[in-house]
Amino acid sequence: MEDSFHTRLSDAMGKSYILFSRVEQSMLAKSKRFNLSICELNFIEAINKNPLVGRTIGEIASELMITPASVTATVNRLEKKGYVTKKRSISDGRQVYVQLTENGKHADRVHKRFHRSMANTISKNMSDSEKELLVNCIDRINSFLNLRLKKMEEFKS
Repeated sequence: MEDSFHTRLSDAMGKSYILFSRVEQSMLAKSKRFNLSICELNFIEAINKNPLVGRTIGEIASELMITPASVTATVNRLEKKGYVTKKRSISDGRQVYVQLTENGKHADRVHKRFHRSMANTISKNMSDSEKELLVNCIDRINSFLNLRLKKMEEFKS
């Protein structure tokens, strides 16, 4: 019985990952307004977590768990596409803050609306306890994945 559960859970998580990615990619492909990849949308979402000041390359790298060089390359692409601007810090000229343009803010709103719609549809007929259980399960998955990433990073060092 336990082995059957693990197989079903593993299959369900794998299928969810594939479907989630495909739905987001399809949404982007159908959008005539945005020329963005899923990766670039994740950057836009991370940048907009501090909309007034913007985010530094280091802050974005830390949140997305990637190298500052990768962040810089993607930010430069997003700047060329018109989704972000870079501004030097007044107090420390070495520090660069990345902020969203109006196009970037619009893309983030559309992306967030998609996620909210998905969450609303999934939880539509759930009781409060079922909703809480679902969020707790996803939190456990995220904790496992974060721990696994940390172990892999320690192994690299």
